Amino acid sequence: MDQNDDTRPTISTKEELLRRLREQRAPLSAAKLEPARGLAIDARRQVDEENRKRIATLRDRLGKAGTEVEAQQVFARLGGFAKSNFSQSR
Repeated sequence: MDQNDDTRPTISTKEELLRRLREQRAPLSAAKLEPARGLAIDARRQVDEENRKRIATLRDRLGKAGTEVEAQQVFARLGGFAKSNFSQSR
């Protein structure tokens, strides 16, 4: 997939999150009063808003996935502990 390709993958990855954070533009310090700049500013604002929404979605999904993996790891450890105690008690 091309770096500038705006199609969203079906899988949320940390790489995509980091890339979007790295490419995020700094806010404009002052408005420039030039004719015909209104459309460009509106387009940039829309792209920036979509990027912020995607970053928020990625953070949420990756956070939930991390929590789920940690929970599965804890339950796997507990399952192994229970099996070893059961076999030792016999």
